[in-house]
Amino acid sequence: MDRATQSSREQTDRRPVDGGAAGLELSTLRLEQSGRVLTARVDDPPFNYLTTTMQRDFIRLVEAVEHDDSVGAVVVTGARPGRFITHADIARISEHSDGVPEISHAVAQNLFRSVRAMTGWAGERLIARSSLSGLLSITQFHDMALRLMYSPAVWIAAVNGPCGGGGLEMSVFFDLRVSADRDAGFGLPELSLGLNTALGGQRLAQLVGPSRALEMMLEARFYSPQEALELGLVNRVVPAEDLLDTVQRMAERYASRPRKVVARQKRIFNDAQSISARASLNQEATAALMNFTSPTTQAAMRRWVQMQEGTDGDSVFLTQPEPWIEGTALDMNVTVRGPEPS
Repeated sequence: MDRATQSSREQTDRRPVDGGAAGLELSTLRLEQSGRVLTARVDDPPFNYLTTTMQRDFIRLVEAVEHDDSVGAVVVTGARPGRFITHADIARISEHSDGVPEISHAVAQNLFRSVRAMTGWAGERLIARSSLSGLLSITQFHDMALRLMYSPAVWIAAVNGPCGGGGLEMSVFFDLRVSADRDAGFGLPELSLGLNTALGGQRLAQLVGPSRALEMMLEARFYSPQEALELGLVNRVVPAEDLLDTVQRMAERYASRPRKVVARQKRIFNDAQSISARASLNQEATAALMNFTSPTTQAAMRRWVQMQEGTDGDSVFLTQPEPWIEGTALDMNVTVRGPEPS
């Protein structure tokens, strides 16, 4: 996202949602929050295709979560058994593109540059009513993907059905992907239609490597959960009947980590491919300095030392790891003041 676009979007998007992110009224996502975990169930029957409406719903959800400090993790899963996000709605794409004259690379590039240059509150409203509305949807979805990468919440895809095309391209921007051991599948059939990836190609190549990413597209088939695990596309494969419970337990633990620190660490990891080694080291050093001066971090370290005093000096992470793994040693999502943590 360029600076001008980022600045304009920050001015218009930072609006609190009544009832927080969970209070959003969305057409294709059913939301519910338990503690610090927000669960979004994808519900666009009968096939859960990635439509323009679903894209807009995800854009609104990501923006709302950014500004809702009560959300530490988001779980995205299919509302119906055997359906996650199948792929883009090919019939709708065909309907809108059929008969459109072929354009060159230079023209396509200039069109996207023009749309980005015109974005901003008033500009977006004008473009949305023009023949360039489709390009605006793509640029907005790209911005959403970047926000996922730097979101202060941890985003986890609980894949319980086909995850293909645009659905897979979006899910690679999530922090973690956990797959059911049956019904789920992962594929990028775009090349079989003469299409390129529109969103997640480079991200996928970072996860599985360029050769494997290209092979997936050349194969144009859905890969099994086990194949996806071996590729490094998913983090875990669990029994289908345990999928949501497993992922929500993971989310509960991850949601206990401090949002600001999570966001900084995600930026360190996700910027590693695009900035120099020196810039990356400076980024890490800056984050570390901010952490050392944080009252909450100082309280957490005091708590660690306090727990260590009951041992022979060995690491608390070895002798009493559970409170730190589970996030119960200290509430890291409140501002801690005073010399000693409670």
